[in-house]
Amino acid sequence: MKKQMSVSSLFLLFFVFTAGIGVSVFAGSAFEGAEKSSVSAGGMVVALVASTILMRQQRMKDFVASRPVLWFLFLFNAVVAALCSVALDGVKGVAIGTVMGLVSLGAGIGLVKNPKKNCAPA
Repeated sequence: MKKQMSVSSLFLLFFVFTAGIGVSVFAGSAFEGAEKSSVSAGGMVVALVASTILMRQQRMKDFVASRPVLWFLFLFNAVVAALCSVALDGVKGVAIGTVMGLVSLGAGIGLVKNPKKNCAPA
């Protein structure tokens, strides 16, 4: 049987995930050229590893599969997809709109698949 992580370990891992995203987003303000690309890629790798570890925990699986979270993901990503496809020009708008639309579609499928699932108590 898998051992569950403590709540403090989950918060620390979430902080590492958030820091990785932040480093990859804001690398351009501190670095130029190849360094910028390297720091940004490193932040993405850190965020990917941390999110993979987080999503293997049963608490996170139950939380993400709960109806309120699925509704939020469905509505928020649908609105962002619509706004980005209109507000951004060219390939960026199409790419962001498509990816956010796919996330929204996945959350919508989760809502239809498990219509009565509620958030499990912690």
